[in-house]
This record gives sequence, structure tokens and C-alpha cells, in this order.
Amino acid sequence: MKEDFYVNELVDILKREIQSFNTVSELLILEEKSLIDFNTRELAENLERQEDVFSSIACLEKSRIRVLEKIGEQFGEKPETLTIKKLASLVGNPLKKKLLETGHVLNAIHADIKKKKATNTMLIRQGVMIVENDIRTILNALGVIGEKKIGYTKRAKRNPFSGGVYIDGKL
Repeated sequence: MKEDFYVNELVDILKREIQSFNTVSELLILEEKSLIDFNTRELAENLERQEDVFSSIACLEKSRIRVLEKIGEQFGEKPETLTIKKLASLVGNPLKKKLLETGHVLNAIHADIKKKKATNTMLIRQGVMIVENDIRTILNALGVIGEKKIGYTKRAKRNPFSGGVYIDGKL
């Protein structure tokens, strides 16, 4: 049947998306490591690799949407309403099992990526706080420049001297 062809094509696309999402998950682990190690070179390289993977995921998404449109036409459904569960209920058993297994794997990967992104966001915020505290410490250690006392606080409003660095706490 033509429906089976399109559903098999959809499963193949979803499996390639799973591979790409697994790569994203691995890259997030490396991102976490580079954040912990304060290794900006590795972090920059990792982010470039993530961009490449996200580009391939975007292409896969376009392919998935096209296939879903064809499946929607075959089953008389709107493509945007077709979920994996709904599609599984419309097809026979071997394809139903493939779809449900693929959907389960995608859900697990999504939850894993979500956790890793939350951890990395927390590490980035901590890194910003460390840098901000280091800047504050350095500026406060400088103390007096000429006859003007300088200091760094989050509430700094105006630069008390000309030609210097002004940091207002909004990094």
C-alpha cells in the first residue's frame, strides 16, 4: 500500500532524527565538560558542531513535514494533527510497533536533552557570576586612580572618571 510506503519513509526520517538528537545529546555532554573546565576554545568548537547538527535536523524536519503531508492526504487527516500515536492507530501492526517504539525513543531523548540543557544553562549562569565577581574584585582592588576612588557594584550608576571602564552590573 502507498500509505505503508510513506509511513516507512516517516519511520526512516524519525530514525535519522534520533541519530541527530543523540549527537546533540553527546555534544551537550561535551559542552558541560568545557563549561566546567572553563575551556572556551572547546566550547566554541562544540557550539559550531551543534550548529551543523541543528542544520541537518532542520532539513530532516522539512522532509518529515513533506511526508506527513502525503500521509495526511492518504488518510484524509490534517498533517499538523497527526501524532505518532494517532498515526499508529491508523496503520497495521508491524508499522504500528515501529512507530510507537520510535516515538518512545524520541520522548526519552527529548527528556535527556532537556535535562542537559538545564544543567548547562545553570553552569553558564554560574560562570557569568564568577566573571562578574572577578571583575568586581579587580576593580575594587585598584581602589584609587589618580585622586578618584573607583569601585564596582551592581548599583553603579555613572562613570566617576573619564577615559576609564564603566561597568553597570548588567552583563
